[in-house]
Amino acid sequence: MNTSMKSKFPALFFCVLCLSVANAADNTRPEDTNPPVAEEAAATPVLIAGQVTRALFTRKVKDLEPVDTVSVLTNDITRITYFTEIHGMAGQTITHRWEFNGKIVLEKKHEVGSSRWRAYTSKTLDPASLGEWKASVVDSAGGTLSVNTFTYMKKPDSGTTPDQSRHDCQNGARQEYRDQGKQY
Repeated sequence: MNTSMKSKFPALFFCVLCLSVANAADNTRPEDTNPPVAEEAAATPVLIAGQVTRALFTRKVKDLEPVDTVSVLTNDITRITYFTEIHGMAGQTITHRWEFNGKIVLEKKHEVGSSRWRAYTSKTLDPASLGEWKASVVDSAGGTLSVNTFTYMKKPDSGTTPDQSRHDCQNGARQEYRDQGKQY
């Protein structure tokens, strides 16, 4: 061997040795520290990103559509419906969660059957349960997708509407008589 080759041989030998050791380290891994990927995937539910495109309270659903939108309901009416339209969540489960005074009073699960899905849940209200009611759409992981509220109030005395009685309270002595067409 010539002199230049002899001086390069130890450096070349060292590089080959380092690569061999690094490759061997990559090919050996303790089985206890990294569980198989298939087991991890089976344990974690896969959620498809989707959204609630409509969520509202209504007095009735006809032909899978709400007949109106309710934000205030008087206690002479005891039935209300929570209507939702969901996009992009086929095959997943959503829950309609109803709450009153911070307590969950109803949870109804719905299986989403297609990429555009409408679901609704009806609730009969106790006329004494006055105040703010809340309904939420919750995904299977417990995430809240949508929240809506309505006010359940005592039916006003005959001859006034909920809007009118609220107007009267806000303006003190001023009274408005819509049924007679007069203002004072």
